[in-house]
Amino acid sequence: MTFNRDNPNTWPDCRPLIMAHDVGRSRDSSTAVIGGNCPVGPRLLGIKELEELPKGLYGSQRASALAAIDRRHNNNTVIVADLSNDATYAEVLFDTFGPVRVIGLQITRFGDGTTPERRPVRDGAMLVYTVGRTHLLELFHTELQNDRVRFVDGPMSRLAYEQLANLETEMRQSGTVYTCPPGKHDDLGISCAMLAWAAHHPHLPEWARIFERSRNIRKPKPKVSWSAWT
Repeated sequence: MTFNRDNPNTWPDCRPLIMAHDVGRSRDSSTAVIGGNCPVGPRLLGIKELEELPKGLYGSQRASALAAIDRRHNNNTVIVADLSNDATYAEVLFDTFGPVRVIGLQITRFGDGTTPERRPVRDGAMLVYTVGRTHLLELFHTELQNDRVRFVDGPMSRLAYEQLANLETEMRQSGTVYTCPPGKHDDLGISCAMLAWAAHHPHLPEWARIFERSRNIRKPKPKVSWSAWT
């Protein structure tokens, strides 16, 4: 397809391609939102794919569903995963995707997500950043206001936008708090905000370098054929 800045599906490969994974509770869906920075021209975030995972998936089943989406992208995504409600899920993701592909998020009331902790996982460690929910949503809102986000066209994009538009705000002494109206959800919307946070994080180039280095190490060396010596 001819390159069109308003259609992320026409963009060359994002480097890196990011998959934001919000982990739903019992009444919410877990999600996978995939995209990254446009490799051509001024800064622009492209959201290429949005998917809600089937409800009722936990642990390894949920990670397997996520891996199936990742395979559609040639196992080539840096995964930013919400670990707020289940710290043990880090071990499941570690087992599924390896030691360097997953960046953890601890979503709380406060924090700008700039400084990570190295959380022990199995025989290695995972980078986990603490970030405020309000910070995530306001960062994404700013990107939208400044016309720096492009959604792929489709019903899931419209659902994500609707979820964000329906959020209610409450002013408290500690700052603005965003909540869902009764019976509503924000799983896709918060995943879009996670993607925007990751796409413009100062550590993104380092995440990408570590990931690319690990891919090169895993590539098998070509076999030497006797015919090469004849």
